[in-house]
Amino acid sequence: MKKKKSLERGLLAVAIAVSIAFIFVSKALYDRYQIIKHPNSMVYGTWIEQGVAPYSADIFVLNETGVVIDGGVVNTRYRFNGSYVEFQVGEKKRRYQMLDTSFSQMRLISEPHYQPVYQLSEKSKNNLR
Repeated sequence: MKKKKSLERGLLAVAIAVSIAFIFVSKALYDRYQIIKHPNSMVYGTWIEQGVAPYSADIFVLNETGVVIDGGVVNTRYRFNGSYVEFQVGEKKRRYQMLDTSFSQMRLISEPHYQPVYQLSEKSKNNLR
């Protein structure tokens, strides 16, 4: 009886380990698929806050270097999955939702009270696409 119990526990432990390994492999494959299907280069360019005076508009650049604000690189990594762009600025995480299929407009959604729309500048569109 004890041998049977030990065997059951061993099989259960193996099943759990295989399940966990499967989850990790699936996540890695999905992340790789997203990188191939939606490369960061799809959102390269200068993003300008809309609906505010030009002198007070928030502007940032996404490029192969990373995220550039006011001429300085604030992060060398950002994520784009076809629907969202995410990156860190200091301790703050910024998350933007794409608003169109041409990837030329997105909304800041990480701020609960202010969710401005950003548009890819025409100059960037013409140079990149």
